Amino acid sequence: MENVIKIQDRFWIIDEGGVRSFLFEGTKNAMLIDTGFGSLPIKNITEELTDKEVFLVNTHTDKDHTGCNKDFKTIYMHPSEMEHYKNALPKGCSMKNVLPLWEKDVIDLGYWKFEVILTPGHTPGSIMLLERDKRMLISGDTVQDGDIFMFGAGRNIDAFMRSIEKIISMSDMFDTIWPSHGSCPIEKDIVPDILCGAKDLLAGKLEEQEPPWQMPCKKYVCDAAGFLYDGDIQ
Repeated sequence: MENVIKIQDRFWIIDEGGVRSFLFEGTKNAMLIDTGFGSLPIKNITEELTDKEVFLVNTHTDKDHTGCNKDFKTIYMHPSEMEHYKNALPKGCSMKNVLPLWEKDVIDLGYWKFEVILTPGHTPGSIMLLERDKRMLISGDTVQDGDIFMFGAGRNIDAFMRSIEKIISMSDMFDTIWPSHGSCPIEKDIVPDILCGAKDLLAGKLEEQEPPWQMPCKKYVCDAAGFLYDGDIQ
């Protein structure tokens, strides 16, 4: 099926070109992580891949992760993300079917068990999902080797760095990272490099570049990733 990559039994990537959604099938139901820009019929795709009922988890609610949210009856996100979502509510969506996921909640699919890790900074309620037994981390936009958006409403570079430090402290619990953008999968040794890059950004050690398209920010590139940033640097 075009745009679908089967990673293993019960695990697929739906690749929209520039952003990914992840589908995990459990024993009784299935979990979709994010819904992309909305250019793909993601609900129809999930129904072709699994006969289990699918619920949706948003790692965060930037528009490239919520494009098909309207097609799902049950949507989970961290409560700190709900205001961010409400302020740019996708067409056809409401807050009535949005339910909370809290730090350390476990999403038990039977075959898969994902722990919710709160990682604010990219957005107020960005989360990652940790599968301890299978040693994998779904990282959203916070950990990747592409361009990390750190400009506009809800972005906070200090919170971002604290979240990266938190993931470093948990690095003995996972081996492989599955991000929404950039290369996929990536290895966990990128995480401390991203932290070093963020520190170098604030210290004025990264060269200022123009962003890839017209944006109210500048681009700064470290060895691990790029930062699209509009804040103060030394």
